[in-house]
Amino acid sequence: MERDRWLSEAARNVPPYGIMEIARLARKVDQKDLVYLNIGEPDFDTPENIRSAAVRAIEEGKTHYTTDIGIQELRKAISLKLVKGGINYTPEDVTIVSGTQEGISVLSQTILDPGDEVIISDPYYPSYTQNILLRRGVPKYVPLSRENEFIMTAGEVRKQVTPKTKAIVLVSPSNPTGSVIPEAELREIAEIAKENDLLVISDEIYTDIVYDGIKPKSIAGYPGMNERTVVQSGFSKAYAMTGWRMGYVATPPAITQKFQEIHRATVICPPSISQYAALEAITGPQESVQRMVQEFARRREFVMKRLAEIPDLPVHKPKGAFYVFPDFSAYTKDDQVLAKDLIIHARVVAVHGTTFGERGKGHLRISFAASMEKLEEGLNRIDAYLRILRASKK
Repeated sequence: MERDRWLSEAARNVPPYGIMEIARLARKVDQKDLVYLNIGEPDFDTPENIRSAAVRAIEEGKTHYTTDIGIQELRKAISLKLVKGGINYTPEDVTIVSGTQEGISVLSQTILDPGDEVIISDPYYPSYTQNILLRRGVPKYVPLSRENEFIMTAGEVRKQVTPKTKAIVLVSPSNPTGSVIPEAELREIAEIAKENDLLVISDEIYTDIVYDGIKPKSIAGYPGMNERTVVQSGFSKAYAMTGWRMGYVATPPAITQKFQEIHRATVICPPSISQYAALEAITGPQESVQRMVQEFARRREFVMKRLAEIPDLPVHKPKGAFYVFPDFSAYTKDDQVLAKDLIIHARVVAVHGTTFGERGKGHLRISFAASMEKLEEGLNRIDAYLRILRASKK
């Protein structure tokens, strides 16, 4: 019997999530001595004060439904943080979501009709493309390159605008490239959005993980942008809280009510215990964030130095997040085969670049959120495998 008829057309056509594909492949092999450099989560434990706040919440019986959009104290704290950053969202326009992935899904349901176009970078974070396609929208890609540090420029954005354009997605700092969009480009993109009455989705999940004294600016802070910008962020990266599933979405009033209705239909409410942990994260001491970023900076320097020792392996130095995106094209154009071969022959797991778009062809995403020991071992193994590839071509 033909079972595909049970699937919607959108479900049949949604592209696979390559990050999970490579993780599933790795789970099928012997786990002994496998080095994971694919995982986008800090290798630190959630800070003790945050864990203690969760325990207190359990002991105090805060284990029931909360309000559908999240506890008032947490939404107030997030609103205050945003205001201090120069962007004005009231607590009523802040929705607590079960991780930013849920936020992406609910937002796409809120704003997109079939045929609507959304401008997004290539390379991109694949959840955005998946959700655009699930709503039968049309991704319009802005090509990025190592030569301009993978920066999404206003000039290239403008080329993609048509009468069907509904929104622009900005992920800065970027996953997978670690690029940070400069203020001059943000300012021009803001003008494009206003000229064409576009919504801007600003994904700021990595905004606290930046290097070299960079202070990322939110596009929502530019004149006329607060009322047309959705800010997405969360607690997973900066506070090592990936498993707590805590994110937030700050929406302009024009879409807040419908966004919250769809959120309510999706999850009823975010997890109660995690909300109290997140409240402690955002209002409590921030030294743990600073220590993690300092350690990521140390690892970044090591990874860049080590990759530079490998011939024919160009790589952009990331300004934020905790990924490098080296170009292996001198060895092979098929990055998916390379990622699989590294698992089997080098015992190293990294994500193939084409899962992030056509412009990722020939690249691998390597996370330096792993420990220094694992980074050293994993990069040594990649180097040794590439030596074998070079020798085989002679």
